Amino acid sequence: MLVDHGATILGRNVEIERGEIDIHAIFGRTVVAVEVKTLASDSVMANPLRSYTKGKADQVHRLARRLRPRAHRVDVVAVVLHRSGADVRWVRGA
Repeated sequence: MLVDHGATILGRNVEIERGEIDIHAIFGRTVVAVEVKTLASDSVMANPLRSYTKGKADQVHRLARRLRPRAHRVDVVAVVLHRSGADVRWVRGA
């Protein structure tokens, strides 16, 4: 999905300190750290973004500052997997 929107993937599951950045990407001149949240559910109320708490956001932002090249922003991609496919929501600047 990110590549379809012009991203070049610099790394996946990038380990930094005691954490991990799911995707390190670049869009033109903008370097982005991407956190991916996935949930398997057939409920229309399913929302993997609920697990992106303030504590998790703080951790991802702290790790993103340590990436090289350094991330300019943090995005979250929320994926809900269900029997008929997947719903994907991309939140820029999370």
